[in-house]
Parts: sequence; structure tokens; C-alpha cells
Amino acid sequence: MADLFIPEFAVKLGASKLQIGIMGTVFALSMFLSSGFFGRLSDIIGRKKILLAGFLFTGIFYAGASFAKTFSGLFLVRVLQGIAIGIYPGALAAYVHENSGTMDEYAMWGALGIASFLAFSGIIAGARNIRWIFVFVGVFYLVSLIFALKLKEEFGPRKELPLFPSSVISRNLHVYIAIFLTYTGIGVTWTFWVLYLENLKVSPYLIGVVTAVNPFFEFITLRFVARKIRFGTIAFGILILSVAYPLFAFAKTVPQVLILQAVSGFGWAFMFAGGLNEVVNNGSEKGTATGLFQSSISLGNIVGPLVAGIISVFFKNINAVFIFAGIIIFLGFVEISVYNRILKKSVLR
Repeated sequence: MADLFIPEFAVKLGASKLQIGIMGTVFALSMFLSSGFFGRLSDIIGRKKILLAGFLFTGIFYAGASFAKTFSGLFLVRVLQGIAIGIYPGALAAYVHENSGTMDEYAMWGALGIASFLAFSGIIAGARNIRWIFVFVGVFYLVSLIFALKLKEEFGPRKELPLFPSSVISRNLHVYIAIFLTYTGIGVTWTFWVLYLENLKVSPYLIGVVTAVNPFFEFITLRFVARKIRFGTIAFGILILSVAYPLFAFAKTVPQVLILQAVSGFGWAFMFAGGLNEVVNNGSEKGTATGLFQSSISLGNIVGPLVAGIISVFFKNINAVFIFAGIIIFLGFVEISVYNRILKKSVLR
């Protein structure tokens, strides 16, 4: 929830737009490298150890950001946050799958948590100041650490995995590419999201609430709808996103934005949960596969802000980024649809 207000906090510390963009890219790069490494490590040494380390260090580094007095200090903390927050997603998704067999529950409760905290962060930012958001995030992660201590220990032989898991990558490459393209498009819009809402006269109190509508409808979709729809969930979700995002460019009122947030949350549910379900069911190296899934997201978050910066140079109206985002996301739909068509033909033969 703290990441929503990072650009505003950086501006208060004297950062330029270029510096903010570089910081966002470096944060995503550190998370990209961390996710793949620790996801693989969880297959070797076990999930619980990785989860405990991830929650502990993420809590410490997010709370530590509240003490940043200069942009250089914030920059360093963001790098450490990226490394820390990349530690646990692969292990957590694999642990959930091995104990419940589905990624829908994992994605569903994660979406509800994001929605709740985004709304909460807007209230904190408006009532107090942004530094308090980092404190609360740190507290929430440390509470998560306490619950994680109660997780059952894992037993049994650990997997021997090569340093570069080429077999895992090749099996899931079609998903990783689609997710990368989708999150590149999402990253393009996220770069100027707060500014976009400010242009629509959304107050600081409501920025978090408006943003939270997306993950809230992702939760609703996974809870009540997703299990009843069983066809090409990843492609279906990405297609919805590719249609919804360009429409943000033409929204003139907050209610219109809220409707589009709901629609994109619906598509996000199928894209995210569908992608996770596919990679965890496509081999035994579940921590590695889900870690690389998170790395694909991080890679999109690296490229997205760079693309957004280039677009902003040629177009004065920031709404243009939503149209380009839709095009990029649609490429992800084309890629995975072509793969599914080729796979279907090979099976029929």
C-alpha cells in the first residue's frame, strides 16, 4: 500500500521526475533478481525459512523508509525493499498450492488485502502524513511473521536444481511472456496513476479508495465468479484488460473511473490466478516456477515506467499512456492465444 504514495514522498524529498523513474526501475530490478533466486532456493531448503526471512526483512525495510530524510536515503531503502519483497512470493504461492491445491484462494485473499490496505493508506496520507504509511506496512509484515511462525514444518528430501532453471523456463515461457507484456502495460499506467486521478480532482483521501476498487473486484471475482468460468482464463483476463485500459483515457468523471476499475479487476482475477495455476501445475519445481512468475511481473514493472516516460515525451496529455497500455497488453493476449492454438493443433495430431 505504501508504493502508491512513493512518488509523492520522493518529491517532498527533492527528487525530480527522472530520479523517481530511475528509482522505480531499480526497485523493480532488485525485486526481479530476488524473486527468481529465492523462489528456486525455497525448492531447495524449504518454504517456511524463506517466508520468515521475507516477512522479517520486508517489515524492517518498509518501516525504515519512514526515517528517510533525503532522496538518496529513500533510494537505498527502496533497493533493499525490492530485494526483501522479492524473497517470499514464490515460496508463499508454492506453500499454499502444496497445502490447498489451488491458487484461486491465494490470489483472492491477496487481492482483498491489497484493496483494504490501499484504502487505509489513503486515509493515513490524508489524516497524518506519508511516513506513517511505511510504519503501518512494517507493522503488518511483522504481524504476518508472527502468523508464519505457526506454519507447519516441511519434511522430506529437497530438490536438486541447476543454477539456471532452463527446463522450468521453457515449460512456462508462454505464461511468462504474456504476464511480462501485461504488467508492462499496467506499469505504463501505474507510473502516472496518481497524477491522472489528481487531474480528475480526486482528493488524497479517495485516491487509495479509488485504487482499491480494482483489487476488491478481483477478490469478488475469485470468490463468486471465477470457479464457474472454465475457458482460457489467462487469455480471457488479458483480453478484458486490453479493452478496459484504453477506456480510462476517455473517462471524465470519478464514477466512470470506478466502473473501469471494477471491469479491470474482473479481468485481473483471471489473468493473475489463471497464470499462477498454470505454472504451479506444470512441474514439480513450484517455488522456482512461481518465483519466475513474480520475476516476469517485476520485469514488466521495469519496462513499463520507461515506456511511460517515452510516451510522455511525445504526448502532452498523460491519458495517452492508457491507449498504449492497452496495445501492449493486447500483444500479451495475442502471444498466449497463438501458443494455445499451436498446442491444441499439436495435441490433435
